[in-house]
Amino acid sequence: MSMEAYPKTHLKIALATACCLLVMITTLPEKQAPEMSRVPVSLSILPHEIDRHFVEPVEPVAEAIDEPLKPTQTRITIKSGDSLSAIFSRAGLSAGELQRVMELGKSVAVLKRIIPGKTLVFEIDPSGQLITLNYEETPLKHLVITRKGEHFQSYWQEAEAETLISYGSASITSDHPSLYHAGKAAGLSDALIMKLSYVFQWDISFALDLRQGDSFSVLFEDIYVDGEKVKEGEILAAQFNNMGKVYTAVRYVDSAGRQDYFAPDGSSLRKAFLRDPVHFSHVSSSFNLKRLHPIHNRVMPHRGIDYAANTGTPVLAAGDGKVSGARQNNASGRYVVIQHGEQYTTKYLHLSAFAQAIRSGSTVKQGQVIGYVGASGWATAPHLHYEFLVDGVHRNPRTVKLPDAQPIPKVELDRFVLSTQTLLARLNSVAGNTNLALLETPNRSR
Repeated sequence: MSMEAYPKTHLKIALATACCLLVMITTLPEKQAPEMSRVPVSLSILPHEIDRHFVEPVEPVAEAIDEPLKPTQTRITIKSGDSLSAIFSRAGLSAGELQRVMELGKSVAVLKRIIPGKTLVFEIDPSGQLITLNYEETPLKHLVITRKGEHFQSYWQEAEAETLISYGSASITSDHPSLYHAGKAAGLSDALIMKLSYVFQWDISFALDLRQGDSFSVLFEDIYVDGEKVKEGEILAAQFNNMGKVYTAVRYVDSAGRQDYFAPDGSSLRKAFLRDPVHFSHVSSSFNLKRLHPIHNRVMPHRGIDYAANTGTPVLAAGDGKVSGARQNNASGRYVVIQHGEQYTTKYLHLSAFAQAIRSGSTVKQGQVIGYVGASGWATAPHLHYEFLVDGVHRNPRTVKLPDAQPIPKVELDRFVLSTQTLLARLNSVAGNTNLALLETPNRSR
């Protein structure tokens, strides 16, 4: 039905009614919504629901910062046949780095004669450049090389050492018939045993004079670094009981810094000549003017002493002097003759080789190596034939009286007594309270 179908009167009434309603609505007073009351609510969450209901706030993640790479440390033990260039290569360093190190010259000359078994410690930065190099020449002395720009500098670093006094005692027995065996059984090093033989070498022949029941006591230095023993130092005092005769030696450093060993009364232990020019050998043939020759099988004078020893054993000059001959012939093989002033002459036969720089006219010092034991010439086995002549006449090297060295000067005698009396008292205490018939291990004391 269209709008036009409605009666006009009805339409007017409807419009009037709508207008009245609209006026009424707009004029009514506005009603406010009732205020809501607040009721406390208790929220209870079971423990197993915590993760579902509670979310820990996430802190903002800080931006990652790249830390600089740290230098690396490389320790290389020197092997037999190693060269410095090969070691640098193993450490990952260039030939240029080695060249810059060696440009330091004399201060790093020790690196040209590196010794197997020792270590080089390298500190290298991430770019492959050497920062520091440490070479242990001895446990107490290190060569340190550090980088300075494109070049290096070097210095020697001395370790802080502690010196303790130690002692050892031993006896010559059937099980330990030599100084070497007795010393090793007492816990002494090879170097210390050799030093002990040097101290008494003018009075005792360790090849001829040792007997069962002989004994010794020795005070010596032990050197420690960081609580670890690194080496043995000097012998401070020693006592040797040989065939019932007691020899005592004490180390003394004079006012000029010279050191040597003396008897308690200040007399020198040194003699003008050594009794034995070879250490740790045995006598295979003594001085005998009526000896039956082992090769020719007839009586031929043996005007010296034969020391049996391994080929290559060092032969020492018995005294200061000048080499008057370093030659070779069929009978004597390679031999050396030394003139000691006008009165004394010594001869050394059957050598395997001469020591370096030993030739006619050479000046030698007592104890200097002049050659090496061999079997050249008329010899059946390696040995040294040693002769001693006084005014051109052969004398028995074992019995000839040897001139003494100079004693402590009178001006030094009081100082000598003061500086050695404590050591001698300590040595006497050790020797007196030790059963020298038994082998003992070294003891340490501060």
